[in-house]
Amino acid sequence: MLGRIIVLVIAGVAVVYIVRFIDNFFSQRRR
Repeated sequence: MLGRIIVLVIAGVAVVYIVRFIDNFFSQRRR
């Protein structure tokens, strides 16, 4: 059970970082 929670937390953080990276990438290309 604890392992599943840790995996969910890591997946959530990874998704947030990927979304921020993509948003920053597109923002730089737009200028």
